[in-house]
Amino acid sequence: MKDGISISDMAQIHGLTRQTLIYYDKIGLFKPENVDCHGYRYYSYHQIPMLREICFLKNAGVPLKEILKHFTNRTPEHELIQLHEQKHDIERKIGELNKLREAITMRIDNYQAATDARRMKVSEPFIRHFDERTALYRPYIMPIDRKNLHLTVMSIWQELNSDEFIPSGNFGSILKPESIEKGEPLEGAGSCVFLPKWSHVKTKENKVVEIPAGDYACLFSVQMPYEGKDAAKLLSWIRENHMEPAGNIIDVCLLDATFYNEELQKDFCMIQIPVREVKE
Repeated sequence: MKDGISISDMAQIHGLTRQTLIYYDKIGLFKPENVDCHGYRYYSYHQIPMLREICFLKNAGVPLKEILKHFTNRTPEHELIQLHEQKHDIERKIGELNKLREAITMRIDNYQAATDARRMKVSEPFIRHFDERTALYRPYIMPIDRKNLHLTVMSIWQELNSDEFIPSGNFGSILKPESIEKGEPLEGAGSCVFLPKWSHVKTKENKVVEIPAGDYACLFSVQMPYEGKDAAKLLSWIRENHMEPAGNIIDVCLLDATFYNEELQKDFCMIQIPVREVKE
């Protein structure tokens, strides 16, 4: 290589393509030291550290135009400023990705519960432990029907969107056991959207509800949450098994209208009621 390092060899050394180096030359970021009479580009060995630095900054997410600017006044002080800025940007992106991962995890948990229930054809009540949860709650927009149910949930989403909240699809309803048992399921009932652990929502229109950890009597249900029939069925089962409700009824929507088909024309939900043993 009498004229230095060929463009192909320089690209291979750094894990790049020839086209990338041609582009770097075109924008003035990294030019060959020599170009022969045939137009072949050749680089010197002294240029290797420069290209190595370009590769590092590019892999660190620094835009090419910033790298070009970076090399017009390269000092340790300017290097520190740029790297601190890039580190801060990466940490911000990591935070966003962590939020997105949790939103996806919440959605996976929903679909896994629905898949397990449909595969095992679960139709009887059972007991399951749940960790503490937080939700944003709003009373139903009346008169409640499918349209107003969607509008109630969307009114919560609208407030959450201002908090850079990632919609996870985890929503449901909260109902009062005493209202169900006296045949007034809509009394004190409303929709809720479950919040991820990182969320610190400052709400104006809706209420933040803490759902305590504990054992919950559960029942899979195919109905609209405001109907209340399966919630009443589950409350009867609780009483028959020497327990009593220890809080509000949580009706978690697992499969919504996006899954409707010839067989499924209502939401597929898991009704959850916190329970405690009745002391004799």
